[in-house]
Amino acid sequence: MAVARTKKVTIRDVAARAGVSHMTVSRVLNGAPGVGADREQAVRAAIESTGFIASARARQLATGTAEAYAVALTEPLDELLADPTYASVLKGITDALTPTPVVPVLFTMATSDERAKGLRLFKRGAVDAVIHISPYIDDGMLDDLRDAHVPVVLCGQLGDLDQGAFASVYSDDVLGATLAAEHLLARGATGVAAIMGPADNPATPDRAEGLRRALGERLLPTIVYAGWDTPAGYQAGVELVRSGAPFDAVACGNDRIAIGVLQALREHDQRVPDDVLVIGFDDHPVASMSTPRLSTVHQPFDLQGKVAVELAAEMVAGGPPRTVVLTPTIVERESTRT
Repeated sequence: MAVARTKKVTIRDVAARAGVSHMTVSRVLNGAPGVGADREQAVRAAIESTGFIASARARQLATGTAEAYAVALTEPLDELLADPTYASVLKGITDALTPTPVVPVLFTMATSDERAKGLRLFKRGAVDAVIHISPYIDDGMLDDLRDAHVPVVLCGQLGDLDQGAFASVYSDDVLGATLAAEHLLARGATGVAAIMGPADNPATPDRAEGLRRALGERLLPTIVYAGWDTPAGYQAGVELVRSGAPFDAVACGNDRIAIGVLQALREHDQRVPDDVLVIGFDDHPVASMSTPRLSTVHQPFDLQGKVAVELAAEMVAGGPPRTVVLTPTIVERESTRT
């Protein structure tokens, strides 16, 4: 037996129930002025009694907005799920959008096919703005976003990009690494090894530069560039110990690398912090659960997501793109507490 379809309630059905024109119903739905209180009350009562649901497409045509921000993710999905950075930024974005009519829509854009689909929707006006939380300056994606003619906020540095094309928000990685180096020096470090993330990641050169500036000759000549994960940190830590290089501190590109380094040092009878000081970067929850607990550079990722939403809203309203630089801080725990 076939199931009868329920007839979709239209704006004209609401108008008939309320005894007004369909244009009056449209004005009420879109918050337009010029509708008397009695008529507005009648329309809202009719909407309630008929169960009318406004079409998102119709509302977009009426208001000129999609009430949606794209969150572009260009890292492979397994990396996104493993790296707590993205979860923290996403939390800031969703928290900022919760009290607004705007919804965040996640776009995975790691492959050329995914990018093509996302860009096609952006150009069609499916979203009001794009928040790109994993931008690589030289991967071609930013050129495509510029051509999409949609407001774009980068959660990362602009570098040499056109300052007038994108807004951006990021934590000062040079300052963060400088603070980490100064923290190690203040606790007696004389030879600091650096194990950073991938060399092509936008944050890595700045973190390496901050270490160079603050440490000078006390930084070991060779900076190791590894992956962002714990196994990469472990392997780099093992190789560092086996190299015989004279070091009494390790500055790590993120907390997951540092957790791997702690494991490598422990297996090679290097006590932290008695023999070697170790400091991470980011201040993810894992830093406070390691043994010993990890000193690190705190980055306000949640705030970064909230500021990204503010910047997007400003551009949607017609404002110019601007850049906000956030300030990192040191969190001292047992791995550097001598």
